[in-house]
Amino acid sequence: MRILTGKKWREGFLDYRRNKNEYRIQVLACKDLQKIENLYHTRPKSIKLLINYFPVVGPVGLVTKVWSRIREDRRNDKYVSCGIGKIIESAGDKNLPEGKMVAFVATMHPALVERIVLPKDFIFPVDSDFGIPEILQDNILYLPLGNEKLTDIWWKEFIGWSVYSGTEISEESRKKLLNGLKKEIKNSDWKNSQKIGIQQPGLASEIKGEISKSASDKKSAVLFGYGNYAKINIIPYTSPFVNIKSVHEIDPTQIFVERRVQKWDSAPFPRENENYDVYFVASYNHTHVPITLHALKQGAYVVVEKPVVMDYGDLDNLEKALKIAGRKLFIGFHKRYGTFNDLALKDLGVEYGEPISYHSIVYELIQPEFFWYNWPVSRSTFFANGCHQIDHFLHLNNFSKPKNFDIKLLQDHAVEVWIELENGAVFTTTFSEKGSMRVGPRDIVELKVPGKNIRIIDATRYLSEDDHKIIRKKRIFKTNSYRDMYREIGRRIANNEPGDSIESVMISGKIMLDLEEKLQNLKGWGDRYEKAKNRFWSYFR
Repeated sequence: MRILTGKKWREGFLDYRRNKNEYRIQVLACKDLQKIENLYHTRPKSIKLLINYFPVVGPVGLVTKVWSRIREDRRNDKYVSCGIGKIIESAGDKNLPEGKMVAFVATMHPALVERIVLPKDFIFPVDSDFGIPEILQDNILYLPLGNEKLTDIWWKEFIGWSVYSGTEISEESRKKLLNGLKKEIKNSDWKNSQKIGIQQPGLASEIKGEISKSASDKKSAVLFGYGNYAKINIIPYTSPFVNIKSVHEIDPTQIFVERRVQKWDSAPFPRENENYDVYFVASYNHTHVPITLHALKQGAYVVVEKPVVMDYGDLDNLEKALKIAGRKLFIGFHKRYGTFNDLALKDLGVEYGEPISYHSIVYELIQPEFFWYNWPVSRSTFFANGCHQIDHFLHLNNFSKPKNFDIKLLQDHAVEVWIELENGAVFTTTFSEKGSMRVGPRDIVELKVPGKNIRIIDATRYLSEDDHKIIRKKRIFKTNSYRDMYREIGRRIANNEPGDSIESVMISGKIMLDLEEKLQNLKGWGDRYEKAKNRFWSYFR
């Protein structure tokens, strides 16, 4: 697929994945309506910012982070567009047959692409009311974004909409979309549009490359989700132990060739014939479980990022799969692998499993307005990020079962949580998205037993003390725990060692679900997630 950059086509991109309920459209005329801001986490290019980050992540962490972010410039450049196209691959219902001329609204795409994939909600058969322009044989009519001030933003409701979001599209909203689209196409100055040559359109391809046999004795692996986290952590730190041969990434503009990767795929889920020894799952939260279950059914190892499950049905299905497959699952809770854990047990003078109380103040990055964490199918940001401290508390207490807990939503939208465990340990946290973001997410953790206390700030500074003296001070780079986690997991997989215990997966997953259900009720969201999940799967089943 080709994507316009400047005034030239850039070739070699994968096509967007088309599931059976979507249509692939050859673009014939396109008008950019709005550049989407606040879609991703982006940081300004600033020397001062680099200086701030250096003591936190260290030289290696800084270089890899900067290089990763630089490669996301093309991904960040997204628009809402509309235009005219021709159906070249029809959905399963064939409501719009191949060859049919249609008008479309593309809610989150590059400025101009050769082909797009959309559900029927954003596609409309053209008629005389549209006043469509004269379509040229070997050119796309293109109206780039102008400097005029936006007044009638008829597409506002669907800025950044994605088929993966679970966001509802009502019939009333679709009628408004159709009316706005008709006016936009009819009133646009297509005669003075740019003519972008598109001789010999390429064939649609969602896969690039193929897996070749190699003499390596490393286990074969596949990665789902080629985001910043995967680029700076998963790929470099696991490479000594496993061979990541294939990457699935739904956004073709995100893909940047990795020397070791042999095959790229824009599908969000494994294809029927895919079979690997190891599955790394770092995609959208609500896609974790289907990929994990697919892998466990094959008897493969799975390394899945948090959260591992999204609802009680997921938890039940995962437990059943693990009982059959065995301990083949590792969850990416990096705090379990931190250097400070062993020091804490020693300095507190306790054996593993004896009660350690845990108190924290956490604030995460404020989510951009259109970021995928805000999709209803993603559940709350507390569910996605607050799980780190809760799992760390459970890990330090050898996953003693919670016997009592509660959650409170404060008037400034911060969340307070307390948990009591059967072994006597107590947990409290205040979780918010407010505070200084000078060096990213922040947290202050205190671990306590009678007469002794440990304070850990931003996962980098450690101080332990008793009633009489400071026992120990230590400072590390924040990236160390991610490095240590993936190296340890990679080593254990290479040696065929067991993954996380089933009990730890169930206890950690269930308490987060219990707290999230209470939080959803406090926010008045009710069955918001359940409806969003059903809408999401309606596009893929």
